[in-house]
Amino acid sequence: MVAIPQLVDVIGYLRAQGWTPRMSWRNGQVWSHGDFDVLVPDDAVADFAARMRALVRCVADSEQRAPEVVARDIVSGGVDIVGYRAGDGEVTLESGATALAALRSLLVTCAYQVAGSEIRMSSLRERAVAELLDDTALLPRRDAFGFDVFLAGPGSRLGRGSAVRLLDLAATVRGAAHGERFAIAHEIHYDTVELFSALGSADHRPMRFELSFHWSRQVPRPDVTVAFSSTAVTRLPGLFDDAVASSPPPTGDVGAPTESPAMVEGVVVGLDNDGGPKAVVRGVLTVDETSTGRQRRVTVRLRSAEQYAKALAAHSSGVRVRATGTFGGRREMHVSDNGFTVIEGGGS
Repeated sequence: MVAIPQLVDVIGYLRAQGWTPRMSWRNGQVWSHGDFDVLVPDDAVADFAARMRALVRCVADSEQRAPEVVARDIVSGGVDIVGYRAGDGEVTLESGATALAALRSLLVTCAYQVAGSEIRMSSLRERAVAELLDDTALLPRRDAFGFDVFLAGPGSRLGRGSAVRLLDLAATVRGAAHGERFAIAHEIHYDTVELFSALGSADHRPMRFELSFHWSRQVPRPDVTVAFSSTAVTRLPGLFDDAVASSPPPTGDVGAPTESPAMVEGVVVGLDNDGGPKAVVRGVLTVDETSTGRQRRVTVRLRSAEQYAKALAAHSSGVRVRATGTFGGRREMHVSDNGFTVIEGGGS
């Protein structure tokens, strides 16, 4: 059922989208945009609701969006909308539910990143993200499997920042899937790759998908769509080896990540002494006694020159090491005093 917008909202929306009033006709006014014309009725006419539904359908045709989405956009006063669309045919229940959960996790992660750069108190960050989720609406799509996410109320700074962050992530991951090089500033976290893989059902039957970004007319910017072909989705698991480890983003109750006991076993594939001794270990990360699954690169912050010497020797000889300490969602794992040992050859 398409919502019936108010006349003032319709006029504001049409102006913001570039429609122009042309002439009066039959208790209304004709507005034009490119090859499309719509009749904006006077709100006193008896068939106002029917005419307004016709207007919404025409505007939706011109924008190639669903009428329900356009109507919600008009009524909302203009919010940022993140759209997800997958495949060309049927989508299994498991794939659909997984995709929705993955998109939520990506949005929550992006919201925490944005809030973390602006809000110092963790309790206030949690409240801000929780309020964003409470004010965010979900509307299924009708043209294909997918949904549109309306991010909070008009003018939401956190909503806009989260959407922009998600757009940057999507563009970076898609570029990496196509073999484009990405700088250290755009390092991809393992969990980010995993979530984008879930959007395309990469572990089962890879399907193409796209994320679209339709921006509020209150703070306009060009709409954009980031499309992942089925080939790109198939390549996503191949990024795991080069991804940087991070703790899983919140998927249930919204809460800031905390330091948790962690361990990684594997081989040393890199060393760094900038800002303190660090080793990059490629192996399986375990956080709170739960394995994160596939191997990935984990940056381990060492505590002493002795640990760094062990890491250097292990790197040269290719032996396996074990690092234990804490991990709290940042890129680095912090080892304990005696938390770096050689477990294969060379002693400990």
